[in-house]
Amino acid sequence: MAPDPTEELALWRYHLIAEALDRRIGSRERGLIVRRLAGQEHTAPDGEMRTVSRNTLDRWIRSYREHGLAGLRDRPRSDQGSSRRHADLIDEAVKLRLEQPARSAAHIAEILSARHGARIAERTVREQLQKRGLTRAELLRDQRTFGRYEAAEPNERWIADVLVGPWVPHPRASGSQKARLFLIVDDHSRLLVHGRWFGNETLRSGQEVLHAAILRRGLPTQLYVDNGAAFAGHELGRSCAVLGTRLIHSRPYAPQGRGKLERLNRVIRERFLLEAEQAGIATLEELNDRFLAWVERYLNLRRHAETGESPLERFQRGGHRAADPELLRSAFLWQPAAASAGLRP
Repeated sequence: MAPDPTEELALWRYHLIAEALDRRIGSRERGLIVRRLAGQEHTAPDGEMRTVSRNTLDRWIRSYREHGLAGLRDRPRSDQGSSRRHADLIDEAVKLRLEQPARSAAHIAEILSARHGARIAERTVREQLQKRGLTRAELLRDQRTFGRYEAAEPNERWIADVLVGPWVPHPRASGSQKARLFLIVDDHSRLLVHGRWFGNETLRSGQEVLHAAILRRGLPTQLYVDNGAAFAGHELGRSCAVLGTRLIHSRPYAPQGRGKLERLNRVIRERFLLEAEQAGIATLEELNDRFLAWVERYLNLRRHAETGESPLERFQRGGHRAADPELLRSAFLWQPAAASAGLRP
């Protein structure tokens, strides 16, 4: 079934404003976020690069808070008029600055003139870029990366990943398949929120793990994922939009913030998989049973070198926001299959 265009538009709008929806931030910080978003160009569902005004962003924020995802389903306005060509040139100027922050306004004006035969004043380019917060100084300044960042409290930020593990016999065919561990870690506590081994790497597998994690530990404010196929589908974006969880994809070739996961993956390989493979793994169900016991009896209870306490202790000190059952059903329009523990063809 083809995606509903009105829902696609609503999802795009939600993920655009998700950062500003965080109720823990003050009005001043929210204003800075909205101003930054208004100064950027965004890829709309139709593939066009567009900018969105501050007033429109504020209106979308109010609509989502009042009506949820349904409040963002109104149709987009067409972008027409005599000023369209000028707007296109400004949009391209923004793209040129983002592509290479060191480009001066004068250089950008020259590029636009050479490409389109249309003169646009250097001053105009500079003013429009400043209005959008795209000054060279700002863009060239070192940005705070997630690599040095730690969430302030439990469930503020979850990080999801897929670890490729051992070969496991296929229950319905001869031969074996590589088992893959879908896992979610709480950034503040380092708690392994939930993890499960599957016989393939699909969006549905990731959805099942996220669903189970929310049932066990509550709703995350942010979900940070890479750009793999298991996390790139429409369904995950829709689930997060309905739940009010901000979905963040790491930039290609710059996966900041995944250092904690890399260290955890190393612990899983060295302290769990090494011994599991030594003992032998007969089935995927057996691998999952062993892994769950190891997580609950060792991984989440051991003293963490960086925090000085166990992940479970640190996680339990914070409150958690349980998901409304009806909201959860709406976010995941499927029932977790009982057979999901088995290998799929």
